[in-house]
Amino acid sequence: MTMRRMLMIAAGAVIPVAVVALIFDNQWVVDAIRESDFKYSEGIGPLVGWSQTLAWRFTPADGMEWSFVLVIDFAVLLFFVLLALFVAAGSRIIDPARGPFGAVIVGWWAAVLAGALAGLVYGPLAYWALDLTSPSRVIFGAISEGASAGVAFGWLAGLGALGGFAMSGPRTAGGRQHYGGQQQYQQRPPFAPQQHAPQQHAPQPGMPMPQPPMQQPGMPGMPGPQPMPQQGMPQQPMQPHPSAVPYVPPQGQPQQQWGAAPVPQQQPGMPAPQQPGAPAPQPPGAPVPQQFGAPPPAPPVPPQQPAAAATEQPAAEEPETAADDPEPAEPEAAAGAEPAPPADTPDDDDLNLADRTIVDRGRTDD
Repeated sequence: MTMRRMLMIAAGAVIPVAVVALIFDNQWVVDAIRESDFKYSEGIGPLVGWSQTLAWRFTPADGMEWSFVLVIDFAVLLFFVLLALFVAAGSRIIDPARGPFGAVIVGWWAAVLAGALAGLVYGPLAYWALDLTSPSRVIFGAISEGASAGVAFGWLAGLGALGGFAMSGPRTAGGRQHYGGQQQYQQRPPFAPQQHAPQQHAPQPGMPMPQPPMQQPGMPGMPGPQPMPQQGMPQQPMQPHPSAVPYVPPQGQPQQQWGAAPVPQQQPGMPAPQQPGAPAPQPPGAPVPQQFGAPPPAPPVPPQQPAAAATEQPAAEEPETAADDPEPAEPEAAAGAEPAPPADTPDDDDLNLADRTIVDRGRTDD
C-alpha cells in the first residue's frame, strides 16, 4: 500500500462525515431543533441526538460561556483528526485482491474508535468548563455518545474510504498521454550474465574422458543431481580437475606461436589446410598469373650440357701431352739408391723432446 493511496482513503473517509457535520450540526440548525417541540426521547430522537455529537458553534448560546464553546469545537476537530489517522493506519491491511469491501469495514471501525476517544477527552474538559457535580457520569456519558454516533453514522466514513480506495487504484500505462506525441521507448531487458564455456583440454593418452554434468530440466546452467552408484558395481577412481592436468599439445603438430591463429587438426588421408596469407598451390604446367605492371618473366634456361662436354675434352688430352714430353729422372732415383738424410742444422736443437721423439719414430719406420 503506497502513501498516496493511504492518504486518498483517509481523505475519502473524512469528507462525507465533515459534509454532514457542516450541514446538519451547525449552531443554527441545532438551536432551531432545540427551540422546537421536537422530543429527543421519542421516535428518531435518539438518532438525532447522536448526530448532534459533532455540533459546532461560532458564538455561545444564551447563558453559555466561551470556554464551553472552545471545548465543543476542540472535541469535533479531534474526532476528525483521529478518524483520518485510524483510517490511514487500517488501510495497510486492505487486500485489493479480496475486493474493496475491506475499505468499508476499516472506515466504519475508525469512526467508532475516533468517537469513543473524542468523548473520553471531551468529558473531563466539559466537567471543567461547566463545573458539574459528577465527573464520572459526564466522562462515561461522553464516551458512550461518541461510540454510539460512530456506530450509527460510521457507514458514511466506510463509503468514503471505499471511494478513495477506488480512485487511488494503480495507473495503467495506456491511460497516460505523453506530451507532444512522444513514443514510448521499449525497455531493455535486464542484464543477463554471460555464460562462459569451460576451456577444454586435450586428454592425455591413457586418461579416461571426463563426462559432462547432468542439468536439471527447465533450469539451464544448474547441474542436476548426480546418480547414485549402484551396489556391487566397481567405483571409478576420482578424476583430477582439468586445471590440475598439464596441457600437452597434440602429437604430430608444431607448436604454435603466441597470438597465432589455431591450426585445425589434420585427419589422415586429407590434404593439409592452406594457411592464411600463403599463395595457393598451382598445378604443374599451369601458367603463373602475372601482376599488373610487372615485367614479363624470363624464359627458362636449358641445361648447359655442351659446356660440360667441352670441359671434359681438355682433361682427356692432358695425358697425351705428358706422355710426349717425359721429364728426365734424377740419377739417384734411377739408380734406386735411398736419398740421403738431411743434415742436422742448428735449428734442430730448438726442438723439444716430444718433437725429437716424433722425428725419431718416423725415421725408424723408414
